[in-house]
Amino acid sequence: MKLYEQIKTVQIIFFALLTGQLIFLFISVYLVQSGNIKLNEDLFLILLMIDLMIVFPAIVLGPMLYRSFLNKAKSGLSLPEKFNMYRQGVIIKLALVEAPTIFSIVSYLLTGSIVFLIIAIGVLVLFFFHKPTIEKFAEDFNIPLSELE
Repeated sequence: MKLYEQIKTVQIIFFALLTGQLIFLFISVYLVQSGNIKLNEDLFLILLMIDLMIVFPAIVLGPMLYRSFLNKAKSGLSLPEKFNMYRQGVIIKLALVEAPTIFSIVSYLLTGSIVFLIIAIGVLVLFFFHKPTIEKFAEDFNIPLSELE
């Protein structure tokens, strides 16, 4: 299997995670705006503190774990082995960046506070910048693109 085909499978995982978050976000907005959910505004402060304690560490921890996977993979592994480490690192990074988005959306669903919606959208934008590409793979492993074709 060529590397371009393998990167497509990682991109499918990325888009599946992104789509799931977007669908959950749109359904939550619809439910809150239509008034079909009983909101509990008393939970706002506690959920905001928890959300902030989740968002910042997850945003930092995901890329840190990804870099640790890269450091393991750089030491004398073959290209397929490097790509397997890359795939594992990307999936872990994406999952760690996805978690605060889901928590923010649930918090919005419970409280109806626009603050959680803004946090969720902000983390979604950040999530989008972690899209796996062949160029990022080549850059992370210092491999010329011409060598990957």
